[in-house]
Amino acid sequence: MPLPSRYLPHTAVLVCLVAPCVAIAATDSSPEATLTKGLADLLRLARSKNNNDPVELAHRVRPTIERFFNLESLTRKALGPGWKEFTPAQQKRAVELFSEMIIRSYTSRFDPNSDVDVQFSKSTELGSGRKEVPAAARYQGNSVALAYRVENIGPEGWRVYDVVIEGVSLASNYRAQFDAIRQKGGPEAVLHAMEDKIK
Repeated sequence: MPLPSRYLPHTAVLVCLVAPCVAIAATDSSPEATLTKGLADLLRLARSKNNNDPVELAHRVRPTIERFFNLESLTRKALGPGWKEFTPAQQKRAVELFSEMIIRSYTSRFDPNSDVDVQFSKSTELGSGRKEVPAAARYQGNSVALAYRVENIGPEGWRVYDVVIEGVSLASNYRAQFDAIRQKGGPEAVLHAMEDKIK
């Protein structure tokens, strides 16, 4: 269930998830510093073994992604108003499945040996406790305009809750697809669709 190619090269999402070694002047508490650390850690992990099987790679990087991405918030945004129709157990399952689906889908298209370069710009305010960090990325000869949307969740600091690639929100794109499935078959149909994507 990748983003349509007319909006985004598949590799661009991997730049969002498994990205850069970035030189940027930022304080430890800034969203830029958080992104720099988290994404550099992901790239290091992606390159730590010769085994680039997408399932193994997804398993390898997921713990780090969970530390720097708010996967529950991302899933809630992807499901939109339909999130309220899910029971607590279904919501928990949706977060697990959607996270695995996103990570595995795009790790299958990522080459850890390719050069990745990301340059962050200064963050802008989106509202209370939320900011957007623009970035320009280059991967395999492609230039992509990104924006990381982050939220401050207290002692744990900044977490990514959405990524905008070439003007398209990752969560919003999936929401359109999930809404159509949910309207026909309810929450269980959405969960089954996610399960099918990671078989």
